[in-house]
Amino acid sequence: ANDGAAAEPAQQAAEFPKVIKDAKGEVALESKPETIAVTYFPYAEHLFAIGQADAVTGVVGLKSLQNFPVYKPFLSDGRIADLGDEANLEKIMALAPDVIITSDYEEAIYDKLVKIAPTIVIPVSEKWEDTITKVAEVIGEEEAAQQYIDSYHKKLDEVAARMEQSGEKGKTAVFMMTWGKGFYYYSGPRMEPYYKQLGFKEFDDMEDYGEISLEGLSKWNPDYIFLGQDFTNAAELTADELAKNAVWNSLAAVKNKKMFIVDTEIVGPLAMGQFKGLEFMDQIMSGNK
Repeated sequence: ANDGAAAEPAQQAAEFPKVIKDAKGEVALESKPETIAVTYFPYAEHLFAIGQADAVTGVVGLKSLQNFPVYKPFLSDGRIADLGDEANLEKIMALAPDVIITSDYEEAIYDKLVKIAPTIVIPVSEKWEDTITKVAEVIGEEEAAQQYIDSYHKKLDEVAARMEQSGEKGKTAVFMMTWGKGFYYYSGPRMEPYYKQLGFKEFDDMEDYGEISLEGLSKWNPDYIFLGQDFTNAAELTADELAKNAVWNSLAAVKNKKMFIVDTEIVGPLAMGQFKGLEFMDQIMSGNK
């Protein structure tokens, strides 16, 4: 076992130098990057998920990660630099990263980024499984990414089986957060794990995402409601006000105690948020929530 542990860093080092094919062509990396600047915050999240948080030295949009409890263990010490809500090139340059991981959203500054460090462009996807392995490839951690994907799917299968056994498969559900005077709900690709794999049922007139009023929600009258915490603190409608609202209290999910206030990352499209969502669903189906 000790020999295996000692061999692992050497094995990883042997993967470099390497050439990575990205959205712009090919990028040569002479050695495994030890410091990484990330201009699209979900890609920093991927590195957290596969145990490579120490390599992340700066993130554009760091405040977005700070909104969600699941990332607090990686951000609480303040080690990772905030590179602005939009990329601050001077701050990125000051970090002198070994590599920059960016997305196709940053096309306008790509020519400036490549002058700072080798820059890998990974196209954005609503499904984290499309991008986590590409992010991991930059530091030779593809196996860790695959292990994360495999463990996620194992948990997905376990919870789906539990839902079927409990008879909850096929029950209608809405995943949403308070927004303005109503709600903002999520469906589409990011919610496929809950609807297509676990077996919750969508409503026919759902868009991939959209706003809905309390009256509109009452017409759906879902069996389950998962209400995300309003991390923006901008909604006019609050959970306290809802608790006093007759229409809200008439909903089946509320009456049957199947309305859950959740951390908003579980309705997001990122790896750790969706894994946390599966663990939450497992607790519900096990009767522990």
